[in-house]
Amino acid sequence: MDANAIIEDYVNNVAAKLPGRLRNDIGLELRTLLTDQLRSAAEEAGRAADAEMALEVLRQFGRPDEVASRYVTPGFELIEPGYAPTFVKLAAACVAIQWAITLPLVFYSRMTFPDWWLHWGFSAFAWVGALVIWFAVGSWNRRRAAGAQGSGASLLNLVFWLPGGGEWRPGEPQAAERRAARNAAPLGAVLTVFFIAPAWILGHLLPAGTNTSWAVYDAHFQGALLPPLIALMVVRLLLQAAVTVNARWRAPTETIRFGLRLVFVALLFWVVFAWHIFAFAFTDAVFKAWLLIFLLVNSIQMIVWMRRASIQVRVPKHLAPPK
Repeated sequence: MDANAIIEDYVNNVAAKLPGRLRNDIGLELRTLLTDQLRSAAEEAGRAADAEMALEVLRQFGRPDEVASRYVTPGFELIEPGYAPTFVKLAAACVAIQWAITLPLVFYSRMTFPDWWLHWGFSAFAWVGALVIWFAVGSWNRRRAAGAQGSGASLLNLVFWLPGGGEWRPGEPQAAERRAARNAAPLGAVLTVFFIAPAWILGHLLPAGTNTSWAVYDAHFQGALLPPLIALMVVRLLLQAAVTVNARWRAPTETIRFGLRLVFVALLFWVVFAWHIFAFAFTDAVFKAWLLIFLLVNSIQMIVWMRRASIQVRVPKHLAPPK
C-alpha cells in the first residue's frame, strides 16, 4: 500500500467508530489533517512520502478508537467494532458445529428435515444471542477494569476477558478479496459445470455400470429452478473473470456483482426450505446441509461488505488523489 492508501484506510477505520451523521464530515476533516501532516513530514525529511512515513505519522496521531473518542463521547456498544470480526467467526463456528452434530439425525432417517430445522437448525442461532451478551459484558468489564487502577483480576475478568487492542496496522481487504476470487474462479467453473447434470457427469467419470441414481435431480426442481440458477452462476462467473483480468472493471461492476450475489443467495435459501433438490432423500439432506453452511458464510460476507460500504468516507472528486 502507498502512503495515500494507508491514510485512506486509517480514516475509514476511524469513521467506522463514529455516528453516521458525523462520519463523512469528520472523515474528510481528518483526511485533510493527516495529509497535511504527512506532507510536512516529507518536507522535513527531504524526501517523498512513503508507506513507512505514513505509518509513523499515524502512530503519533493515535489508534483509530482513541481518535474517534476525541470527536464523540463514547457510549456503550454491545459489540465494539474492534471485536466484530472475532464475534462473527465465533458465531459462525458455533452454528456450524451444532448443525454438524445434529444433522446426522436427518441422514439416518431419525428425524425429517423440517423437524430438524424446528428443533436444532433454527435454535443454533441462540448461540448468536449468547455471544452478544458475552461480548457486551466483556466490553463493559474491560472499560470498568481500565478505570480501576491497581485492582486485581476478578472472576469476572477471567470469564468475560476480551483481548486489548494492539497497534493499528493498515489492511487491504480488496487485495484479499481479489486473491480469494482468483483462487476460487477455477473451482467455481468446475462446480457450475457439474451442477448442470451431476448424475450424467458421474455416469461418464465412474466405471461403467455404477449406480448414479442418487445424484438425479428432483423433476420439479430440474424443470423450474435449475435453469435460472445455472444462468445466475454463469453470469457471476463471467463478471468475476472480467474483473480478475481487468481490475478497472472492479469498481464499476461492484454493485451489480453484489446484487447478483444477493439474488443468488436469496434464491438458494428459498430452494433449501421450499424445494426438493435431489430425488433421493439422503442426497437431498446431505446437499442441503452443505448448502446451509455455504449460505451462512455468504450471508456474513455480504453483511461485512454492506457495513464496509456504509462506513466508507466519500471523498469529492476534486480532493481525491491522482491515480
